[in-house]
Amino acid sequence: MLIAIDLQNDTFDESGSSYSEWTTRIKSGITERIQKAIAENESIIYTKNLYPEFEHGNRTTGSIRFDEEIHSDFSALLDKYGDEYVKTFYGIPPEESKKIQETYIEEVEANHIIEFVGVETNICILANIMVIQNIFPHADITIDKGLVASSNSYLHDMTLEILSNMHITIK
Repeated sequence: MLIAIDLQNDTFDESGSSYSEWTTRIKSGITERIQKAIAENESIIYTKNLYPEFEHGNRTTGSIRFDEEIHSDFSALLDKYGDEYVKTFYGIPPEESKKIQETYIEEVEANHIIEFVGVETNICILANIMVIQNIFPHADITIDKGLVASSNSYLHDMTLEILSNMHITIK
């Protein structure tokens, strides 16, 4: 199973409000990993982060809606082959987590491997690994460090260190 976190215009498009060049280093690798999952008939879950109402006081609705959209490099593949889960903060909320558990329990029990890709390592990747690890405690969760990124390289590295101490395999 592949879980793609927040592959949105916000960080992957040059016009996104949180764009940084670090996303260009992982973009093609994530696309290749999604294509591999499709070719191998692997389930793909992806998150879409929606900004909470208080953000609307700081930015235009148009800017927020643009940032929320899945980036064009990923959208066609994820729309067709992925299963979208919406969140408004860092981690997948309880009601969405329950749906994931009910939908994928048999697959995870049979295969055990769940790989995460996306952004940001020290925020949404970390938060969603905690959610998934709690609903699938026997899963083997992995991260390819070339397919996750953060705007803060120190926090990125520290988060990978913390996750490795939580029985997450870092490749």
